[in-house]
Amino acid sequence: MNCRILGAVIAIVLPAMAQAQDASAWSGFNFGLQASKGEGSQLYLPSNGSYDLDGKGFGGFVGYMMASGAWAYGGELAYARTDYHETDSGGSYPEWNFNHTLDLKARVGYAVDRALIYGVLGYGFSEYEEGSEASVTDVDGAIFGLGVDYLVSDRMFVGAEVLSRDIGLSDGVSPFDANVTTVTLRVGMKF
Repeated sequence: MNCRILGAVIAIVLPAMAQAQDASAWSGFNFGLQASKGEGSQLYLPSNGSYDLDGKGFGGFVGYMMASGAWAYGGELAYARTDYHETDSGGSYPEWNFNHTLDLKARVGYAVDRALIYGVLGYGFSEYEEGSEASVTDVDGAIFGLGVDYLVSDRMFVGAEVLSRDIGLSDGVSPFDANVTTVTLRVGMKF
């Protein structure tokens, strides 16, 4: 499913590159709200027991962009309360979950008409809640992906973003290796 979404974004991006616009409309600060759907997998080490991950997230973002010709670049901080939890053929286990995401993102985009098509590279942080004892572990990892924002007025935009997350412990002794792909819908204002 996620590969199809990424393929659709690429199919839209490539033909549109020939219709580049001035990216100055994207310059300045921006903020907004976001809603995400996450899917992935989690492999426990060293036992190799694995689970699927599934859940939703809701939060906000704030960022700043600069423009040079048709290109825009900048950074963004995004936070969401999430419930990316374990599932398998036996059911759903919401007590084993990643309870939030905090993302630091570098973004580089290309302006096409009223749209900004962009790539993301960054680092994300989360907490993993483990079972009914509510043991909490700080986890983090690299994030990367693609997105598109579209100006519906001079200041308001809507968008969609697909991110891949590689989540584990920063000390390199992680009890699991988790990969989550999130599809996020965004609405924001720029000023």
